[in-house]
Amino acid sequence: MKPHATIREDGIAVEARKKLKSLTSYHKIRWPFRYLLLGLLVAVVVTAVMYPLSFGLLVFTLGFFNYLFLLVFRLSNVLGSSSKNTSEISDLNLPADLPLVSIVLPLKNEGDVIKATIDKIEAMDYPAQQKELYIVVEKTDLLTRRTLRDLDLPVFAQILLIPEEPPFTKARALMHALPKLKGRFLTVYDAESRPEPDQFRKAISVMAAHPEKNLCLQSKIKISNQEDGWIARNFAVEYYEWYELHLKELSDGGYPFGLGGNSFFVETDILRKAGGWDPYNVTEDAELSVRLRQKGVEFKILESYTAETCPDSSSAWINQRTRWNKGLMVTQFVHFFRTFKSRGFPVSAWVNFWMPMVCNSLLPFFNLFIPIFILFSGVPWVLFLAMSILLWGILIINLISSTYLNKIVYKRLKIKAGAWQIFLDVIRYLVLHLAAGFKAYGEYFYAPLYWHKTHHEETEVETPVIPIHKKDPVYNYKT
Repeated sequence: MKPHATIREDGIAVEARKKLKSLTSYHKIRWPFRYLLLGLLVAVVVTAVMYPLSFGLLVFTLGFFNYLFLLVFRLSNVLGSSSKNTSEISDLNLPADLPLVSIVLPLKNEGDVIKATIDKIEAMDYPAQQKELYIVVEKTDLLTRRTLRDLDLPVFAQILLIPEEPPFTKARALMHALPKLKGRFLTVYDAESRPEPDQFRKAISVMAAHPEKNLCLQSKIKISNQEDGWIARNFAVEYYEWYELHLKELSDGGYPFGLGGNSFFVETDILRKAGGWDPYNVTEDAELSVRLRQKGVEFKILESYTAETCPDSSSAWINQRTRWNKGLMVTQFVHFFRTFKSRGFPVSAWVNFWMPMVCNSLLPFFNLFIPIFILFSGVPWVLFLAMSILLWGILIINLISSTYLNKIVYKRLKIKAGAWQIFLDVIRYLVLHLAAGFKAYGEYFYAPLYWHKTHHEETEVETPVIPIHKKDPVYNYKT
C-alpha cells in the first residue's frame, strides 16, 4: 500500500452512517470536532493561567464533588442494594411455537477458544431448527478461518465473510449480519462467551409474558476466571456490582441502562428500526442502548448468566478498558445533551443513565488538573493545606471504603483473600483505572477507532494498528 493512499471505507458502514445521520459517532471522531475539543482544552489552560485562583478553585470544587459522587455511588450499590434474586421467572411459560432466534458471533484473530463457544451455543436447550448462527469473519483473517475449518459446525451455523475495510470495529461486523437475520429475536455472543443452556428459553419466556411491550433483555455476565490473580478478582467484583446490583436496581425501577456487548435479546425488527449498530463507535453496546430506548424499548435484566474470562495482564486490561472509555466518551458527545427530557429519558432516567458515565470520563481530567493547580498556582498556604487535607482525606476514605466493599463482595463471590491483600488489590486496580483513563484521552485524538482486541489465548495475533493520518479525517494506517 502506498504511504498516502486513500483508504476505502466499508460500504455497510457508509450506508449505516447515512441512515443514522446526526446520531452516528462519525461526526464526533472527525478532525473538525477533535480540533474543537483541542481548542477547548487550550482555552481551559489559558483561563487557568490567567485566573489561577478563581478558576482553579472552581475546578477543584467540581472535581471534589466528582470524587464524592463516585464514592457514594459505589457505597449505595453494595450497601443499599439487595443481592437477592428477585426475578419474575418462576416457571418458564413458553409459547407453543418457539420463535426463531438469530445469533451473531463476530470473530477476529481467534484460535481454539471459539470451539467451546460454538459447542455451548449448539448445546443450548432450544430446538436446532429454531436457531440460526452467523459467524462473521474477515476474508483476510486466516487464523480464524483456519480454526473454523477444523471444527464441526452445527447445521444451523453459517460463516459470513466480510471485507477487511475500515472501520475495523465489532459494530461493522454486526451490521454485515443484520440484513441477513431471519429470527424474530437476536442476540450476540463474543468469542469467549459461555451462556447457560436455558438462556434462550428464559428470554423467550419473559418476552412472551409481555407481548404488549418492546423489551430488551440483558443477561448477567460473570467472570469465570476470578481466581486467576488480583486483576481477575477486581474484574469479578466490578461485574458483580454492575450486573447483580446496579443494573438490577435500574431494571426494577424501569430505568434505561447501558447494554453489555453480548447476551442481550431484542426483536430484530426493532433493532433495524433503531438503525442497528453504529460502526463508528468502539463501544457499540452503550451507544445502541440510547437509540433503542428512544424507540420505546424497555430494558430488563434477565436472570440468566453468561460466563466469560477477563484479561489476565495489566497491559491487556488497560487496552480493553481504554477502548471502553474511548467509546463511552464519544457516546456522550453524541447523545448527552440531546437526550435530556427526550423520549425515554425524563430527568430521573437521564441522570441515572448518564451521571456515572460522565463522572468516570471526567476523572482523568480532574486527576491531572487538581494536583497541578495545588502545586503550581501559588495558592495561599492556608488554602493549600485545606485542599490537601480534603484530597488526601477523600483518597484515604475511598481506599478504606473500597477495601471494605471488596471484602463484602469477595465473600459473596467466595473469593478468599485477607484484608491486606484486598487493600493492595484496591490500590493496584486504581492505578490501572488511572492509566486507562489517560490513555483513552490520548487515543481519542490519535486513534478514535483503534480497536484494542482482547486476547483469549497465546496463539492470537495483534489487530493491525489503525492510527490517524492528516489526509484522512478518521483513519490512518501503517505500511
